[in-house]
Amino acid sequence: MTNTVEIMSVELVIAADPSIKIVQSIGSVLHGVLMEVVGTEYAGQLHESGLRPYSQYIYFDKDKKQYIWRLSAVTADAINRIVRPMLEMHEKIFLKQKRGHIYIKSRTILEETCYEALINKFWNSDSLYTQAKLHCMSTTSFKVDQQYTIFPEAFRIYRYLLRQWNQFSTFGTMDTDLLLGALETGAFIKDYNLRMGIYGLEGVKIRGVGGQMVMQFKRNPELQRILALLSYYSEFTGLGIKTALGMGGVKSEVIV
Repeated sequence: MTNTVEIMSVELVIAADPSIKIVQSIGSVLHGVLMEVVGTEYAGQLHESGLRPYSQYIYFDKDKKQYIWRLSAVTADAINRIVRPMLEMHEKIFLKQKRGHIYIKSRTILEETCYEALINKFWNSDSLYTQAKLHCMSTTSFKVDQQYTIFPEAFRIYRYLLRQWNQFSTFGTMDTDLLLGALETGAFIKDYNLRMGIYGLEGVKIRGVGGQMVMQFKRNPELQRILALLSYYSEFTGLGIKTALGMGGVKSEVIV
């Protein structure tokens, strides 16, 4: 198995000057911080390619009573150019747009893995996963025919995750044509507790949802493994539009 870390997720506990209110839409400002860290050359490469091999979002941890900045990447290059430099950043960061500072209080590596390990985790397991809980930690929305789609649909979620996997995986891609029909009928939203959310982005208010969905997988061992894998992968890619700017943050739990 390769020792190269290709998928990584970290959490930074943050605080801010009294003049700055930490809300989820500050994620777009923190994206600007990330781009300053990576430098104009790499930022330009990302912009030109249209690829987003990373995601980030802000949320408030009610148990810890702390604001958390979670950052993930799904390529070795993005890990080395974005995530690791952020772990080494100075704890005091000036936000030009807000005219104040945020402070990094602690840094935790949540997971380091690779595509081969993820495939093995789900394919070599005797467990058959029947459900996945997807918790939308920041406002999540999809764009369909130039319109924002507020309410999530199972097939749209897994089609998005399949596309992300095939774009970035170094250990095999999945046959999109073969799978799309199966994904449409292989999973459905069994339960949900969702609420409308609005994400403020450069003066534009984008509508979406936050809260939890329970995905039920139909009985098909191979498809169940694929759905469980993609559900798990959503923690790193996020879901839907503008995941680099703080939208679509996800925590997932696959259930036997």
